[in-house]
Amino acid sequence: MLRYVDTSALVRCYFADEPDHGELRSLLLDGAEPVVTSELTRLELASAAHAAHRAGRLPDPAELLAVVDADCGEDGPIALLRLQPEVVFELAAALVAQHPLRSLDALHLAVARSTAADLAAGEPVVLVTRDHRQAAAAAALGMAVE
Repeated sequence: MLRYVDTSALVRCYFADEPDHGELRSLLLDGAEPVVTSELTRLELASAAHAAHRAGRLPDPAELLAVVDADCGEDGPIALLRLQPEVVFELAAALVAQHPLRSLDALHLAVARSTAADLAAGEPVVLVTRDHRQAAAAAALGMAVE
Protein backbone atom coordinates (compact mmCIF):
# COMPACT_ATOMS: atom_id res chain seq x y z
CA MET A 1 0.00 0.00 0.00
CA LEU A 2 1.05 3.58 -0.74
CA ARG A 3 -0.48 6.57 1.04
CA TYR A 4 -1.06 9.75 -0.95
CA VAL A 5 -1.51 12.64 1.47
CA ASP A 6 -3.45 15.75 0.50
CA THR A 7 -2.53 19.13 1.93
CA SER A 8 -5.73 19.19 4.01
CA ALA A 9 -4.34 16.30 6.07
CA LEU A 10 -0.70 17.35 5.98
CA VAL A 11 -1.48 20.79 7.42
CA ARG A 12 -3.06 19.07 10.41
CA CYS A 13 0.06 16.98 10.79
CA TYR A 14 2.26 20.08 11.23
CA PHE A 15 -0.05 22.41 13.18
CA ALA A 16 -0.45 21.21 16.77
CA ASP A 17 -3.71 23.13 17.26
CA GLU A 18 -5.45 21.33 14.38
CA PRO A 19 -7.86 18.41 14.87
CA ASP A 20 -6.36 14.94 14.35
CA HIS A 21 -2.83 16.35 14.79
CA GLY A 22 -1.40 13.44 16.80
CA GLU A 23 -3.16 10.76 14.76
CA LEU A 24 -1.94 12.20 11.46
CA ARG A 25 1.63 12.67 12.71
CA SER A 26 1.72 9.01 13.71
CA LEU A 27 0.15 7.83 10.47
CA LEU A 28 2.17 9.99 8.08
CA LEU A 29 5.51 10.65 9.76
CA ASP A 30 5.97 7.55 11.91
CA GLY A 31 3.98 4.94 9.99
CA ALA A 32 5.44 1.92 8.22
CA GLU A 33 3.72 2.56 4.88
CA PRO A 34 5.33 4.86 2.30
CA VAL A 35 3.79 8.34 2.03
CA VAL A 36 3.81 10.57 -1.05
CA THR A 37 2.29 13.90 -2.07
CA SER A 38 2.51 16.30 -4.97
CA GLU A 39 5.14 18.99 -5.15
CA LEU A 40 2.15 21.37 -5.09
CA THR A 41 1.86 20.60 -1.39
CA ARG A 42 5.02 22.57 -0.56
CA LEU A 43 3.45 25.78 -1.91
CA GLU A 44 0.16 25.07 -0.15
CA LEU A 45 1.97 24.45 3.15
CA ALA A 46 3.91 27.71 2.71
CA SER A 47 0.62 29.53 2.19
CA ALA A 48 -0.88 27.89 5.30
CA ALA A 49 2.21 28.68 7.39
CA HIS A 50 2.21 32.35 6.42
CA ALA A 51 -1.55 32.62 6.99
CA ALA A 52 -1.10 31.05 10.44
CA HIS A 53 1.70 33.51 11.17
CA ARG A 54 -0.48 36.48 10.16
CA ALA A 55 -3.27 35.12 12.42
CA GLY A 56 -0.87 34.79 15.37
CA ARG A 57 -1.00 30.96 15.41
CA LEU A 58 2.61 30.42 14.32
CA PRO A 59 5.59 32.49 15.45
CA ASP A 60 7.95 31.67 12.57
CA PRO A 61 6.75 30.18 9.27
CA ALA A 62 10.34 29.61 8.13
CA GLU A 63 10.94 27.25 11.07
CA LEU A 64 7.93 25.12 10.24
CA LEU A 65 8.78 25.08 6.53
CA ALA A 66 12.33 23.93 7.33
CA VAL A 67 10.83 20.95 9.16
CA VAL A 68 8.52 20.26 6.21
CA ASP A 69 11.47 20.44 3.81
CA ALA A 70 13.45 17.99 5.94
CA ASP A 71 10.47 15.61 6.12
CA CYS A 72 10.13 15.81 2.32
CA GLY A 73 13.87 15.49 1.76
CA GLU A 74 15.79 12.47 0.55
CA ASP A 75 15.78 10.74 3.94
CA GLY A 76 12.41 12.05 5.10
CA PRO A 77 9.18 10.11 5.59
CA ILE A 78 7.33 11.90 2.75
CA ALA A 79 8.27 11.80 -0.93
CA LEU A 80 7.31 14.68 -3.20
CA LEU A 81 6.05 13.63 -6.62
CA ARG A 82 6.84 15.84 -9.59
CA LEU A 83 3.81 17.25 -11.32
CA GLN A 84 3.35 15.72 -14.77
CA PRO A 85 1.12 18.32 -16.43
CA GLU A 86 0.63 16.37 -19.65
CA VAL A 87 -1.19 13.68 -17.67
CA VAL A 88 -2.47 15.42 -14.57
CA PHE A 89 -4.17 18.49 -16.04
CA GLU A 90 -6.39 16.48 -18.38
CA LEU A 91 -7.37 14.08 -15.61
CA ALA A 92 -8.02 16.95 -13.16
CA ALA A 93 -10.24 18.68 -15.73
CA ALA A 94 -12.28 15.49 -16.08
CA LEU A 95 -12.55 15.22 -12.30
CA VAL A 96 -13.92 18.76 -11.84
CA ALA A 97 -16.48 18.04 -14.57
CA GLN A 98 -17.67 14.91 -12.73
CA HIS A 99 -17.30 15.94 -9.06
CA PRO A 100 -17.72 19.17 -7.04
CA LEU A 101 -13.97 19.63 -6.52
CA ARG A 102 -11.83 22.73 -6.24
CA SER A 103 -9.00 22.86 -8.76
CA LEU A 104 -6.14 22.01 -6.37
CA ASP A 105 -8.13 19.17 -4.83
CA ALA A 106 -8.71 17.79 -8.32
CA LEU A 107 -5.00 18.12 -9.12
CA HIS A 108 -4.05 16.19 -5.98
CA LEU A 109 -6.55 13.47 -6.79
CA ALA A 110 -5.24 13.32 -10.36
CA VAL A 111 -1.66 12.92 -9.09
CA ALA A 112 -2.82 10.16 -6.75
CA ARG A 113 -4.61 8.39 -9.63
CA SER A 114 -1.71 8.71 -12.08
CA THR A 115 1.81 9.30 -10.77
CA ALA A 116 1.25 7.71 -7.35
CA ALA A 117 -0.60 4.76 -8.91
CA ASP A 118 2.31 4.20 -11.31
CA LEU A 119 4.74 4.31 -8.38
CA ALA A 120 2.61 1.85 -6.40
CA ALA A 121 2.97 -0.67 -9.26
CA GLY A 122 -0.35 -2.43 -8.69
CA GLU A 123 -0.51 -1.95 -4.92
CA PRO A 124 -3.41 0.13 -3.62
CA VAL A 125 -3.06 3.90 -3.26
CA VAL A 126 -4.90 5.20 -0.20
CA LEU A 127 -5.85 8.88 -0.16
CA VAL A 128 -5.33 10.60 3.18
CA THR A 129 -7.46 13.74 3.20
CA ARG A 130 -9.62 15.82 5.48
CA ASP A 131 -11.56 17.38 2.60
CA HIS A 132 -15.01 15.79 2.42
CA ARG A 133 -15.64 16.53 -1.26
CA GLN A 134 -12.26 15.15 -2.26
CA ALA A 135 -12.84 12.06 -0.12
CA ALA A 136 -16.25 11.49 -1.76
CA ALA A 137 -14.77 11.86 -5.25
CA ALA A 138 -11.95 9.43 -4.42
CA ALA A 139 -14.42 6.90 -3.02
CA ALA A 140 -16.58 7.24 -6.14
CA LEU A 141 -13.46 6.38 -8.16
CA GLY A 142 -12.93 3.25 -6.06
CA MET A 143 -10.03 4.58 -3.99
CA ALA A 144 -9.65 3.83 -0.30
CA VAL A 145 -9.70 6.96 1.87
CA GLU A 146 -8.30 7.55 5.34
